[in-house]
Amino acid sequence: MGEPLCEEVTGRDKMNRPCRVYAPVGTHETLLAYLVRRLLENGANTSFVNRIADENVAIKDLIADPVDEASKIVPLGAPHAKIPLPRNLYGAERLNSMGLDLSNEHRLASLSSALLASANHPWRAAPMLADDQIALGNARDVCNPADHRDLVGTVVEASAEHVSASLAHAVAAAPIWQATPVEARADCLSRAADLLEAQMHTLMGLVVREAGKSLANAVSEIREAIDFLRYYSAQIRSEFSNDTHRPLEPVVCISPWNFPLAIFMGQWPRPSQPATRCSQSPLSKRR
Repeated sequence: MGEPLCEEVTGRDKMNRPCRVYAPVGTHETLLAYLVRRLLENGANTSFVNRIADENVAIKDLIADPVDEASKIVPLGAPHAKIPLPRNLYGAERLNSMGLDLSNEHRLASLSSALLASANHPWRAAPMLADDQIALGNARDVCNPADHRDLVGTVVEASAEHVSASLAHAVAAAPIWQATPVEARADCLSRAADLLEAQMHTLMGLVVREAGKSLANAVSEIREAIDFLRYYSAQIRSEFSNDTHRPLEPVVCISPWNFPLAIFMGQWPRPSQPATRCSQSPLSKRR
């Protein structure tokens, strides 16, 4: 796509200017992703490389000053009408999870306050059984993997008896859940997503200290959990029917310690299975 431009610059009967060829070197594995990205960029209809080969594009349009083009926008600086804001990336289907600008000093200061508040909070986690009963047992300390002097909180591990009790309750409740209207199921997931988003700073404090994640990874972890919930909620509303879909038998979801929130949320809300939870908090999902 760039050959005609190169010929215009280097041709003896044209500009006759020296021109370097940019040729990245590497293995197939390392360069394939780069090649795909360049094909997408240069192949876009608005790409300069694409437009310069389009005979229907006038030269004056091709070399238009971008500052002049930007000055024509009314009101000045308004976003492009066809480019949705990050929050509206998925259109009317669902909201995108809220992100955090970690390059903003004020945002980082508020996150520091959240981490300090997390450090001063006596976090306790235990299995949640039927009827909101909290299981009793021997609690053990959970320390920050980056600093064992930082006691995050305590946790009561789920025992085999706790799992059995939760499964028995799930079996008893399964017919009720199966008969629950589709909209009610979807609303449950949407409310859960909103609650997670409202507590993002608090959850980040836990994830950073308890799972050893960086701030950037903590944001991604929580956003993924929120997006899982909203995605499943949208899928239920558009595709699910109590008349055509039958749930699986009750199941136990065990998520890995390194994704205590996102993968856990990705497992249990699936509309085809009434899942049971033997533990509710990232704090209890240690390795």
